[in-house]
Amino acid sequence: MARQRATSVQQLVDAAARVFERKGFVEATISDIAAEAGVSKPTVYQYVTSKRWLLETIVEQIIYPLRDGIEQIVASELSSREKLNAYLRAHIENAVKYQTYYQVLTADQHQLSTQALRNYRSWARDVNHTVEKLLADCAEAGIVRSDLDISAVANLINGMLVSITRWYHPSGRIDVDTLYEQVVGLLSGYIRSGDDSQHD
Repeated sequence: MARQRATSVQQLVDAAARVFERKGFVEATISDIAAEAGVSKPTVYQYVTSKRWLLETIVEQIIYPLRDGIEQIVASELSSREKLNAYLRAHIENAVKYQTYYQVLTADQHQLSTQALRNYRSWARDVNHTVEKLLADCAEAGIVRSDLDISAVANLINGMLVSITRWYHPSGRIDVDTLYEQVVGLLSGYIRSGDDSQHD
């Protein structure tokens, strides 16, 4: 079945992500992206400025939804346990929704402009610091073991969540709800303290 013709910037970004995933940023061309999107090469340039702009937009579309979601979680009236679980859920949903984007980011982040790469690394550090704060609050509340290295655990958790993008298959037997339950169950066996039967 023929792919539907792209009629928006977002559809072109989606097409670029698929092409970058298959061919890599360096080997991909605007002509490849145009063909993937079902439009002419001049049409692509009506919407976007360059191949690198598409790559940087892909990265931004990973960063901003998760950043905004985390900010809402942190500012909420949820308990420490609920905030940590909400963060896990938000990160899982983001990884699944933007799976192709994450794979492009992993393979081609070194192709970003200096400023875009700096922005991405700053965001990643901010996410780690936020998780450290969530874990520290949970440790203070007796929900997370106090003998753990919070910084190391935050990096391990975020690394695990990003790894979902490498192996998860949306059409497989595990849906997002089940994936979330598996992650919470895994962490309950290691970082949690005491009875965790009340997790969301």
